[in-house]
Amino acid sequence: MEEGTRFQQALRERLCARRLPRWEELPDFDLYMDQVLALAGRYLGSGPETGEKALTASMVNNYVKMGVMPPPVKKRYGRMHIAHLLAICVLKSVLSISEIRELIRRELSGEGAAQAYDRFCRLYQEMNAAVAEAVRELPEEPEEEALRGLLLHAALRARAEQSLAQEALLLLPPESGREKK
Repeated sequence: MEEGTRFQQALRERLCARRLPRWEELPDFDLYMDQVLALAGRYLGSGPETGEKALTASMVNNYVKMGVMPPPVKKRYGRMHIAHLLAICVLKSVLSISEIRELIRRELSGEGAAQAYDRFCRLYQEMNAAVAEAVRELPEEPEEEALRGLLLHAALRARAEQSLAQEALLLLPPESGREKK
C-alpha cells in the first residue's frame, strides 16, 4: 500500500516529528534565563512564518508574577520550571492563562509532576500523530480549494476541541483545602 504523495508524506512527517522532551531528557542542572530561552526555542521552534519567538524573558517573568509557574531560585530555573514553560507554551494558544494556571496547579505540581509531565508529552505526540493521519484524506495533488477546506476543517476542529477543554476544566471538582482564585 502506497504511503501517499510526497506532499502528504512530508506533512505527516513534520506533524509526527513534533515532540517534547521527556522529564529525564530535560537538563538536571539549573539554568539562567538566556539558557532557558535558548532551550525553549530549540524544543518549540518559532511561530510559523512570523519569526516570533516561542518564549521571551518578559513572558517568563509574567508567568511567575501570575502564579502560573514557581519563581526561579536565585535567578536559576530547574527541570520543573522548564516543564512548566513548555506546557504553558503549548497550551497558551488554546487556553487562557488562568485556565493554564488551574490545569498546571492540578497536574504538574507536587510529587507526581515528573509522571504528569511525561504524560503531557506523550499525549502531545499522540495528538500530532492522530492529526497527521487526516493528511491521508487530502487529494494526491491538493489544489487551493482542498487546502482551504483542510484549513477550515482544522481551525473549526481546533475551536471545538478548545471548547471541550474549557468545559472539562469547569467540570473538575474544586480542590479540597484551596480556595478558587
